[in-house]
Amino acid sequence: MVPPKEDKYTDNPRLTKAFKRLEKKLTIEILFLWVIRLLKDGPKYAYELKQEFQDRFGFSPATVTNYTVLYLLEKEGIVKRTEVVVDDERIDRKYYALTELGEKLFEECKIFLEDTFSILFSDLKS
Repeated sequence: MVPPKEDKYTDNPRLTKAFKRLEKKLTIEILFLWVIRLLKDGPKYAYELKQEFQDRFGFSPATVTNYTVLYLLEKEGIVKRTEVVVDDERIDRKYYALTELGEKLFEECKIFLEDTFSILFSDLKS
């Protein structure tokens, strides 16, 4: 008789592929929303955003992903880019700030997610 195969996920649901997919869906795949959240605190340049992802939210998207999201948000009018030349440092930086559309988008996304979580988790007994 062959013993039953042990399930390596039984003790820790966070190790399952399903949980890892959820984690990716709610972080990298909606990176635009995390970018907007950081820009609500004021204009930032791309590398500064990358650093804050790890420091504040505990995940770190690839640098190219960050730039791609900023480009797409700018193209849609959700963020605007301002180039700043710092003479004494000889550094040109591109700062990104939210537009009015970006502010409205964030609020609509917040309402959508709150409603979604409310539906998903309502009527559950702890």
